[in-house]
Amino acid sequence: MLAIFFICFCLGTNVHAGVIATTSTITDTTTTSPPFYEDAELKKITETCFFDSDFEELTGYTVRRSIAYWLAVTLIPESVATIGLMELRSTLNLEPLPPWKPYSDTEPSDWDFASAPSIQAYYDLKEPRSIDRSLDSTSLYEHNVTTAVAYLDKRFPAIRKIYRRRFEKVHTYKKLINRKEIDQMIEEYQEVFKRVTKALEKMEQVTSLECEED
Repeated sequence: MLAIFFICFCLGTNVHAGVIATTSTITDTTTTSPPFYEDAELKKITETCFFDSDFEELTGYTVRRSIAYWLAVTLIPESVATIGLMELRSTLNLEPLPPWKPYSDTEPSDWDFASAPSIQAYYDLKEPRSIDRSLDSTSLYEHNVTTAVAYLDKRFPAIRKIYRRRFEKVHTYKKLINRKEIDQMIEEYQEVFKRVTKALEKMEQVTSLECEED
């Protein structure tokens, strides 16, 4: 009986030791995201080769390269603006971008802003507008911008990420939104829009001077 107990005790000890040894060899496989530097990401965009075929894909292959290039002059900035406004509304937890409507060039008055019944209504008054993102555009349909946004998200995901990081720094995950914060967020939107579109313009210059398509 003592011999059986001794054998069981030894087996239990060995199993326990094995568990300890196995546990001690487990390593932390958690990885952290690489650092994100806005200036570096914009520099990558300026150095990107953007070929005739890219312009055609940007427009959804609806026109050939020469027309696609000239359409991109309007399509690219309006698509960058759309990405920014999508991220701005998402960060503020407001309604998604609505379908295009007729363009109104009437600027809201101080009374309009003061009497806005809700944060959403105030934001709608403040949100940057463009005739080329409206039903009165003479250059674009809404589906042209939808296609271009999808392409830019695939080719330059940093654009959306730059907007998001800028907005989150201002919003800092607050639950309540006030009008002052919306004003500040729109200023951030305008700053990012200028920086991104400038980088894309430089990219197009690099394309024509230094890139060769096979």
